[in-house]
Amino acid sequence: MDTQGKFYQAMHQAVSQTLENMVFLEVMAHPDKTYCMPEDETAWTSLLINDPVQGELVLAMPYNTLEKFTGNIFAMSEDELTDTQKNDILNELLNTIAGLFMTNLLANDQQYKLGLPAIGHGKFAPADADTLVWKLITSDDDPLEIRAAGAPLIALQNQ
Repeated sequence: MDTQGKFYQAMHQAVSQTLENMVFLEVMAHPDKTYCMPEDETAWTSLLINDPVQGELVLAMPYNTLEKFTGNIFAMSEDELTDTQKNDILNELLNTIAGLFMTNLLANDQQYKLGLPAIGHGKFAPADADTLVWKLITSDDDPLEIRAAGAPLIALQNQ
């Protein structure tokens, strides 16, 4: 993936800004390009992009990372958190990232429409050939992954 292109930079900036503002952590590219999320220990959520292009964004992280982030946001210990609180934070993180990503990527004042985030169920499957993946890590060594899928959305990387 071209890490210097506008598409990559738009996503990296969106994730960085979101995590710095919400959980007070910096984010950078994961140094291990072969790292894979543990498929049965991963919390994930997805969101559809409906307009001006169609696509899907997915945010995934290990359950313990989600618990840490949720605890930071609610200023609560991890054992006090409910599943609803964790799901709400996961969805809100992706919703914020998606909005910033589209704002960063599209021309000034161009409108876009996003669907609602939905918590994923089942194992977190490997990405297919038509999916771009950002493997990231926080300054506290917490891994996370963002995926962009859908031919119309992915085609924006060539513009």
